[in-house]
Amino acid sequence: MDLKDFIKETVIGLVEATQELQEQFEKDGVIINPPVSLQERDLYEHSDIRHRYRRVEVIEFDVAVTASSESTGGGKAGLKVLAFEAGADGRHTRQNEQVSRVKFSVPLVLSPASIEGENKEAAKKAAEDQSARMRNPGRGDSWLRR
Repeated sequence: MDLKDFIKETVIGLVEATQELQEQFEKDGVIINPPVSLQERDLYEHSDIRHRYRRVEVIEFDVAVTASSESTGGGKAGLKVLAFEAGADGRHTRQNEQVSRVKFSVPLVLSPASIEGENKEAAKKAAEDQSARMRNPGRGDSWLRR
């Protein structure tokens, strides 16, 4: 498998699995990829309007790749994810392979949980309400008159 295809399939698998899990478990109260606050990235409190940000996830790869070249007609060189295969198809080829390890990471942001949108709306409304109270003090806000 080409390194490019391996990376794409891995990311696609993670994204699709996350989306499917969100759909499957949301009705049970399980939140896949919960929103975070600026202060707490690993603690989620339900109905806390500060939890309205998405974290950047980092997918770390550590793969063994081969750089190979074949001397058969039409062969091409490229990076392949190391896989062990055996077969005898009657073809005679000369191969020169060099195995290397490649470590890298790919940052991504996963699809938001629905509660993220709800928290953003609630935060927006709270900010509007606070702004209105500051413009019109005295309407039920006796603590502002002191």
